[in-house]
Amino acid sequence: MNPLCTQALKGFLFFLCLSSIAQVQAFATEQIHPPAAQSQAAQEFISRDHFVTHRSTLLSNLNQPVGIFVREKVLHRYANSKRPVVLFVHGATVPSVPDFDLNFEDYNWMAYLARRGFRVYAMDLSGYGVSPRPLMDDPCQVAPQYRESLNQEVASVVCKTHSGHEFNTIHDDWAEIDTVVDHLRRTNRLKTIDMVGWSAGGPRVGGYLAKHPEKVARAMLYAPSPTLNKDPQKQAPLGHAVSLQSREDFELKRWDPDVRCSNQVTQKARDAVWSEVMKWDSTGAVWGPKDVGVMRGRIASQFNWTPEMAQKVVTPTLVVVGEFDRLAERKSVYDQISSKQKVFVGVDCASHFMLWEKQRHILHQTSFEWFGKGTIQGRSDGVFTVDEAQQFRLIR
Repeated sequence: MNPLCTQALKGFLFFLCLSSIAQVQAFATEQIHPPAAQSQAAQEFISRDHFVTHRSTLLSNLNQPVGIFVREKVLHRYANSKRPVVLFVHGATVPSVPDFDLNFEDYNWMAYLARRGFRVYAMDLSGYGVSPRPLMDDPCQVAPQYRESLNQEVASVVCKTHSGHEFNTIHDDWAEIDTVVDHLRRTNRLKTIDMVGWSAGGPRVGGYLAKHPEKVARAMLYAPSPTLNKDPQKQAPLGHAVSLQSREDFELKRWDPDVRCSNQVTQKARDAVWSEVMKWDSTGAVWGPKDVGVMRGRIASQFNWTPEMAQKVVTPTLVVVGEFDRLAERKSVYDQISSKQKVFVGVDCASHFMLWEKQRHILHQTSFEWFGKGTIQGRSDGVFTVDEAQQFRLIR
């Protein structure tokens, strides 16, 4: 078993024992990192992995106490200090550590903010990383359109007629986020925290802001999924629970069409990302082609937020979108939110996967200024573009 998963499993079993005694408590086990992570940079930080107690709202484990995975990063000198808190929420496919805590060159977004005095967290919702993945270890839960990504051994499993349900809805995600946010507010003795949501994390964080504006001081929506004119149902409909994404699908079909500038992304960065994804999905690592694996994901068709929800967002909000990432469509989120303090930044030569590209520094720098001062380039409102040389230009 992958050493990361082994450590997480130990923590989770311990969590189950504790939860029978006190189901409303949360606890942390300190992460044991693999040798490759023991760099000089890593020694700057305390990095802890937590499993936060949550009573599940998923149909597959309804009302059961589960542990939601949360990674924490803070400088050693601030280990016991009260610091401002930032919580990262991932998107639809990749879990939080490969997204935000990638130990490769200067790509680590969590480390960037931690070095500047923040106590930084990133959570895995159910269905990702080492948070609960009910149904997802069963290859018969893989929807038919994704089964070609399975290797021959796994695909040969004989499945009975399927009569199950999709993994969850966005309402379940909002419930898990609320549990984690309340835990962080309580343990850090803070009334509010700051939040970042990437891609599908946009509806997750944006919808949460609409429901709980009193708990979040400032937010950053990076490439947020646009709103839809339909209310997401609270119960997962009938269907399969698991999707699959091969490395070819991820890079050649999803990423490459939006790589349009020279040196926009390096192969070494892509190798680092995929390697880290497989570390956090030991089952996917053996379901796909040998030594490559496949990325498992959740299926949730009732997953969106609405224009009405966006209009309820009054939290100061920064929206950042790459030039090649359906920019106008995603900018509609900025247009819809009602906050009087809101800034939009469009970034040249960047795709949906900007955090692993050469323009990643714009994400780092803007998040630091926004969470530290509530401004971008000294302004608390406005629309900017950023060119390849990382020069900001105010549009309005």
